Amino acid sequence: MRVQQWYKNLVIFLALFYTNNLFNQDLLFKTLLGFISLCFVSSSYYIINDILDRNEDRTHREKSKRPIASGSVGIGAGLLVSIILLAASVTIAYSLSPDFLLFPMALFASSMLYNIWLRNVAIVDIHVIALNFLLRAVSGAVLINVVTSPWLITTVFFMALFLAIGKRSADLSALDKKTVNSRVVYKTYSKGLLDMMTIVIAAVLLFTYCLYTFVVHEKPYPYMMLTIPFVSFVIFRYLYFIASGHEIARKTHKIFLDSQMVVAILLWALTSLFVLYVLIPRSVLSAIN
Repeated sequence: MRVQQWYKNLVIFLALFYTNNLFNQDLLFKTLLGFISLCFVSSSYYIINDILDRNEDRTHREKSKRPIASGSVGIGAGLLVSIILLAASVTIAYSLSPDFLLFPMALFASSMLYNIWLRNVAIVDIHVIALNFLLRAVSGAVLINVVTSPWLITTVFFMALFLAIGKRSADLSALDKKTVNSRVVYKTYSKGLLDMMTIVIAAVLLFTYCLYTFVVHEKPYPYMMLTIPFVSFVIFRYLYFIASGHEIARKTHKIFLDSQMVVAILLWALTSLFVLYVLIPRSVLSAIN
């Protein structure tokens, strides 16, 4: 089920957070249920992916330890769990909103296309990953019935591209030649190409976030600019992980095991919380959004 990957679905809370609804109990509970729906659908397609890739995974030094590839879980049992999770996700999503239901279903379809075909198409593969992050983020806005901010779309999109490119770059550095050659896209990607793409996307991501703090909150309360140092630190720290071939660049969920990253993310979250919910009056925030 790859529960460690559920953190990706946390972006569903961004719309709630940035529209000053974090302490609205009804909307918070609704978004929490939406998060659970996305987690269930994520696990559903992860299991199907492991079933489809079981033979290939058995030749991979890390993926061979996965339950289905190792034989500790049978294909039938895995498929049954996947169907149950998908049904639970659809049921929860539909109970929340028919409009919201479109997003877990689109996420499932996109992920299946990725696993079966698009992950083998260089450049397209990383954009599908970014699209899946966008689906998660926009679903949060649809769920609480607020307008989707262009800043939400651009920042989440470039963040996801940054993570996806970084993973491929770190894979080329860390994995053995046989494992790398087993993935079709690595016949197109090179370390030089990925390094250039990483630098470009990192710059665009930081610039986009800075623009958000300038354009949206410059007048009359420019306090969101206080969060820029934390965001720049996170980006540069992750660039270090990519350049050094660190395990965190390949397994992004382990970012929460790095104390410096955790402190920076917490400081960003707490500063943003203080600025949006204390320093900036609700009336002004509503007007600029």
